Amino acid sequence: MTEPPEGGMQTVSFLFFNIILPIFIPIGAGYLLQRQFPLNVSTLTKIQFYIFIPALLFTTIYQTELNSALLRDLVLANLVLFVLLWGACLVCTRLLKLDSSKRSAFINSVCFYNSGNYCIPLVQLMYHTAFAFSIQIVVMLIQQLLTNTIGVMNASSSDRSWKKALLENFRMPMTYAVLIAVLCRWLSVEVPKPLWTSLDLMAQGLVPTALITLGAQLASTRLYVRNFKVLVSNGMRLLVGPLIATLVCLVWGISGVMAQVMVICAAAPSAVNTVLLAIEYKSDPDFASQTVFLSTLLSAVTMPIVIALVRFL
Repeated sequence: MTEPPEGGMQTVSFLFFNIILPIFIPIGAGYLLQRQFPLNVSTLTKIQFYIFIPALLFTTIYQTELNSALLRDLVLANLVLFVLLWGACLVCTRLLKLDSSKRSAFINSVCFYNSGNYCIPLVQLMYHTAFAFSIQIVVMLIQQLLTNTIGVMNASSSDRSWKKALLENFRMPMTYAVLIAVLCRWLSVEVPKPLWTSLDLMAQGLVPTALITLGAQLASTRLYVRNFKVLVSNGMRLLVGPLIATLVCLVWGISGVMAQVMVICAAAPSAVNTVLLAIEYKSDPDFASQTVFLSTLLSAVTMPIVIALVRFL
């Protein structure tokens, strides 16, 4: 992990300028580019989805030692975290007396976070080991699975079945990249050097593309900073999320890099996919857009604090 200097404010300042700012500069570039020369965000997303992310998943999993016990603990701990966040959201939505559509958007904005195009570059900047990055990849895959099943069911008022929602995950190239990487490792298959070089090059393209795409997506979002319910959602996502993740790690006995990455991911802003779900199923997309935009901006303040604190896990 990138080691900051000792001292409270000095540590937070170091983390902001050396970890957070390098992420927000390309996000800002994507935002300005979208404002000046409207981009096809759908095309940028597909490039990541079908080329960069599968390449990154394959190369990371292929060369990382993540034993079955650690993998089991990581998966179970993240599922427990999800259940606890969902329960906390149900309490909040009752207290706020939200209608059904806003309740769905609120829950999704808290329970599903940007473990992809926000956390991938963040973890890469902070850690320089395949092990740390593999932890983040597993968290991203869990989030992806939950978003495409429970997230879809929560946002939708239709009769979409669990079977159809689960099958959506087998249409994703990410799923096959993981399966092929695991199979190659299990069978000790050596990847030809030209193929590996190509995959490595494509994997390196993800971080800048993901951040610019995130900025372009945010440029299409309206922001209302005085919406109390949005602020509550952001507080749940950016503060309660990492707090619960820390408690889960302590109770589960998870420590070190694994706990740090899990908590950092749990402190990420709301996932952009929550907006797409809200638009698709008419589940208060305006509220969803505001939670994503504002949580991303506020994370520039909250994330350095979380990063400074997770060093003690």
